[in-house]
Amino acid sequence: MMKNPFEVLFVLGAGFFYILFAGAYAFSYTVFKMSGKNIYKQLMFAFLVGMLYTSYILTTNGIFDPFWKWLIGFATAVYIFIPFGMWKVVLKIEEHEKELKRKGES
Repeated sequence: MMKNPFEVLFVLGAGFFYILFAGAYAFSYTVFKMSGKNIYKQLMFAFLVGMLYTSYILTTNGIFDPFWKWLIGFATAVYIFIPFGMWKVVLKIEEHEKELKRKGES
């Protein structure tokens, strides 16, 4: 149970940064794949560590029920793999568009 009212603010901040880090992780992964620059890869891992840390904060506090803690853990695992899957989807779409262009030119 909650012992300190400031714990609610701490968890609220962790939730905010969790979403912020998750989005920044996906964005930096995409920029890294598009540019290939190592700085974006380092940023990607920094945002991933931030997301994992805030996930740890959210799942180890006494505010949430076990259901919500499992949901946060599951969402974190899924968020880690979403950029990889979406990058493959983008590449498939690009391949398909090139194929359609090539067929249209013939």
